[in-house]
Amino acid sequence: MFLRRKLLKKLENSSAMREANTLDYTKDGKVKIYVGLKTANDFFSPFAYKTYELLNPSVVDYINMSVASVPQNEDLSLEVFTEEPTSNTEKKRIRQAVKRHNAEQIVAINRRLKRNLFIGLTFCIIGLAIMIMTGLFYNRLHKIYMQEILAIVGWMFLWDGLEFILEDRVELKRKKQRCIKLMGAKVHIRQYDRKIQREYRFGEYEEDYDEE
Repeated sequence: MFLRRKLLKKLENSSAMREANTLDYTKDGKVKIYVGLKTANDFFSPFAYKTYELLNPSVVDYINMSVASVPQNEDLSLEVFTEEPTSNTEKKRIRQAVKRHNAEQIVAINRRLKRNLFIGLTFCIIGLAIMIMTGLFYNRLHKIYMQEILAIVGWMFLWDGLEFILEDRVELKRKKQRCIKLMGAKVHIRQYDRKIQREYRFGEYEEDYDEE
C-alpha cells in the first residue's frame, strides 16, 4: 500500500501530469484548443464533397477529447493551423461549419433530454404504481414469491426511471455545455511553416481576427 501511494504521488508530480494540467490562454483569457491540418479541406468530411459540409468525424473527436480536459467555467478559442494557405472563403466555411455542427448537436441533445425526461418519469410512475398496488393488496398476495417479484419489478422501474432522469441528463447537460462553448468560440485559422510546426511555437504568428 505504501509503495502504491508513493508511485501515485510520483506520477502526480511527473512532467506529463504537469503538462496535462497546464492550459494555454489567449490574451482575453480563453483556453486555446489547437487543431493542425494539412489543408482546410481536411476539416470537412470527404463524403460531404460539394454538398452538405459535414465536419470530419476525426476532427470532431479530437476537438471533443481536447475540450473534455478543460474546466466547465473556461471559455474556448479554437486555433486551427494549416500547412497550406487558407483563403478567406475557406476560413468562413470552417467557422460556419463549427457553429452549425455544434448547433445541430445542441438540438439533438435537447430532443434527447426531453425523451429521457419523459421515459424517466414514465418508469418512475409505473414503478411507484406497482409498489403501491403491492402494498395495498399485500394481504391478498398469499404466495410470498409473488410479493417479492412485484417488489423487485417496481424497484427496477423506479431505479431505471431515476437513472434516466438523473445520471443520463447530467452527462447530456455536460455535453450540451461543451457544445455551447464551442459554438461561441472564436475560430482562428492561420498557416504555420515547418519550423513552427517542429517547435510548436504557434504564438509567433499574428492571430487571425477576420470577421465571420
